[in-house]
Amino acid sequence: MADRVYRVARVLIREPLRALFPLQVMGRERIPERGGVLLCANHGSNWDPVLLGLSVPRPIHFMAKEELFRIPGLSWLIRGLGAFPVRRGTADRAALKTAVHLAREEGRVVGLFPEGTRRRPGREVHPMPGAGMVALRSGVPVIPVHIDADYRWRSPVVVRIGLPLDLTPWVHLRLSSREYTEVARAIMEAVYRLPEEGPPVTKVGSG
Repeated sequence: MADRVYRVARVLIREPLRALFPLQVMGRERIPERGGVLLCANHGSNWDPVLLGLSVPRPIHFMAKEELFRIPGLSWLIRGLGAFPVRRGTADRAALKTAVHLAREEGRVVGLFPEGTRRRPGREVHPMPGAGMVALRSGVPVIPVHIDADYRWRSPVVVRIGLPLDLTPWVHLRLSSREYTEVARAIMEAVYRLPEEGPPVTKVGSG
């Protein structure tokens, strides 16, 4: 059901959105054809999940704030698109477990914005430990994605997809929230390096 709704929605919005935001995607072939994947991206606009959905050949499951699931009609739509609820501003363990389950057990593509909120120009946003936890506990490839856009009408959007990150320095450690935050920060550093390295072969280390 979810995959069918997702694919129909993508077909319906592809051309109108491309007219609004001319889209260039680099590295689409780096998305595995099957198996669990975690896409971690920067976040500047509510358009970002839609832009990622058009950039990646497989359906993506995103977290969405739980308030949206209380709106009749919209709740049906976003569930049909594969989204699942998260309580923002809290360590929502249920949402994190859902993300891990979808990626590890069901072999799905899960999209995360590790900074947890939209990043405004000149504003520092700190990565959330939940993203690091999902990355390590799922055990699936973690792929950085950079969205370069100013979200103005007819302004080009460039989506750069990197290679999977090497998180092995953390895999066998007993981790706390602090270490999970370090993992999330390392992932975001790889995301923000993509425009310069275009996109790179990235190895993430703990030191």
